[in-house]
Amino acid sequence: MSPHPLSPVLVLGPPRWYSALGAARSLGGLGIRVFMLRHRGLSPTNVSRFCAGTLPAGENGRPTGDPERIVSELLEAGRVLGKGAILIPATDEWAVFMAEHDAELSQLFEFPRPPANLVAAMASKQGLQDLALRHGMPTPRLLVPETVAVARLEAKRLEYPVMVKPLVSRPDAEGKAIVRDPDELAAQVCALAESDDAPNLILQEFVPAKEDWTFTGYFDAESRCLAGFTGQRLRMLPPHMGHTTLGICRSNPELQRIASEFITRIGFRGIVDGEFRYDERHGTYKIVDANPRVGGNFRVFVDVGGMDVVRALYLNLTGGPVPPIEPREGHLWVKEDSDLITFVKHRRAGELDLKSWLRSLRGVREGAIFSARDPLPFAVAMLMVAIDTAAGRWRRSPE
Repeated sequence: MSPHPLSPVLVLGPPRWYSALGAARSLGGLGIRVFMLRHRGLSPTNVSRFCAGTLPAGENGRPTGDPERIVSELLEAGRVLGKGAILIPATDEWAVFMAEHDAELSQLFEFPRPPANLVAAMASKQGLQDLALRHGMPTPRLLVPETVAVARLEAKRLEYPVMVKPLVSRPDAEGKAIVRDPDELAAQVCALAESDDAPNLILQEFVPAKEDWTFTGYFDAESRCLAGFTGQRLRMLPPHMGHTTLGICRSNPELQRIASEFITRIGFRGIVDGEFRYDERHGTYKIVDANPRVGGNFRVFVDVGGMDVVRALYLNLTGGPVPPIEPREGHLWVKEDSDLITFVKHRRAGELDLKSWLRSLRGVREGAIFSARDPLPFAVAMLMVAIDTAAGRWRRSPE
């Protein structure tokens, strides 16, 4: 595969982020050893037959705590794996952490080294809007309230519908809502704010669109797109605005050109996971997200030879050429546990029945969790869904 095919990989992410499982299966299937972070409790990723082992760093898969300690833990992991191991962030938090400490981490690890201020901007909705405006990329209008009180005041001046979501995405700050009037916005702000004085929320124009699109790509040290794919988000959790639960690889040359040119202009290096909505009112694609790391649904995007952005990164960092990309058109991917929950929510809203849901799953080529070659993660994931459901019912039951 490359001049150095046995360079091990360490993926940085929390227990339930399935991009790590996808990376382990993609690279592990080629004989590459893929390691994960050590987690407390159950983790579908860490029971995979393609997980070569776990190493401690941060707290339960997140870079929280003393930064010097976390750097020290990662360097110790690098010494265990050997100089030249590949480091891959699976969350925005880890992408920002790696960029802030790239001088220390690059002593033992290989990874793309985009500027820290650029990574921080891409991980922030306000930062992304500033980048988009500076580089001529259309983006939905947004407001970042400094306090909950300011959000309530601004609610009367906004154009609806409006999406309320975290300014900085974190595993414990993923709530989103679409609101249609000031009273509904005020209620959701109170429900989703982290605190009154630092809510970590944005109020963003919700672009009406019939199709949600994704661009994912790998950009080399010169910010050239070596592997780029486009596809559609067919279902999401929460419905209409969350992470992809059913996605399809679908070529969109116009979007691929727009997205890759934008990422090259801003000078990013590494894997990017972008979300776009086509605004029919203005005839333009608007960028909604440009996450500076591997996306949870990256295995939607596979070429006819099996290439994906994680393999492209590995090849490029170990000195191998990345072959021309020929997307596997119509490759249908599902995140099984999330899509089941999405179906339930859609059915309650009268938007989807059982027959239509089952019909939509015909032709699925790959699951985020299930694999006949690697069945244990699916069993653990379903156990976790059952535990969560039971716990939710217990909390709702009368005392």
